[in-house]
Amino acid sequence: MGSKLIEAIDDASTCRLVAAMRRDDPPPSSADVVIDFSSPEGSKRALEVAKAVSAALLVGTTGLDEAFRKALERASESIPVMIASNTSLGVAVMHRMVEVAVRGLGPGWQVDLEEIHHTRKVDAPSGTALALAATVRGAGGEMPRERIVSIREGDVVGRHRVEFTGPGERLVLEHEAMDRALFAQGALILARWLRQQPPGMHTVQAWLQERLDRGTRA
Repeated sequence: MGSKLIEAIDDASTCRLVAAMRRDDPPPSSADVVIDFSSPEGSKRALEVAKAVSAALLVGTTGLDEAFRKALERASESIPVMIASNTSLGVAVMHRMVEVAVRGLGPGWQVDLEEIHHTRKVDAPSGTALALAATVRGAGGEMPRERIVSIREGDVVGRHRVEFTGPGERLVLEHEAMDRALFAQGALILARWLRQQPPGMHTVQAWLQERLDRGTRA
C-alpha cells in the first residue's frame, strides 16, 4: 500500500508527498495529513508523528486493539482522526446499502457475510467484514459471529458479500476489489476531506453523507 500511495500522490495534482516513513524514521517538520497503512505497531508510530506535527491522521490499518483505539480517541481531542478499515469508495456505499437493506427488510430475514482475501492476510475476519457486521447490528439486524465466513485463497485482493435471505427471495450485495490502487486513491480522497475537519473522530460514512448532501463529486 505504501508504494500504491506514492504512485497515487505522484498522479494527483492536489497532493504532495512530504515523507514516506518507516517505523523508526524521524518525523517530518510539517504535514497536513498522516496516512497509515502498516501494522498495529506501525500505527502507534503514525499517531506519534501526527501529534508531533499537528496533522490529521487517517488509519487504514486493521487489527487495532481496544487500548490503541482509546489512544486515538484521546488524540482526536487535538487533531482530526479517522479509522478506515477500508478506503474503497465502493465499500463506503455498500455500508449504506446494507443499512438500508436491514431497515427496509426488517426482522425475519437471515443475514450472512462472506469475505475472501489472499493467503497472506493475517487477520480474519477482515476489518471490513467486522465493520459490515457492525453496520448490520447498528441498523437493528442480527449478525452472529458464526454467520461470518472468512476464506483465504490465492491472490484475491478482497471480496465481500452480504446476503439477505427471506421468505421466497434473496438479496445479495457484493463488492470486489480488483486492484490495490483503488484503496490508495480512496485514501487520498478521504485524506483531503479529513484535513479540513475539526479535531475529533471522523468516519467514512460522515464523508459519504456530506458528499450525498452536496450532490457533487468530491
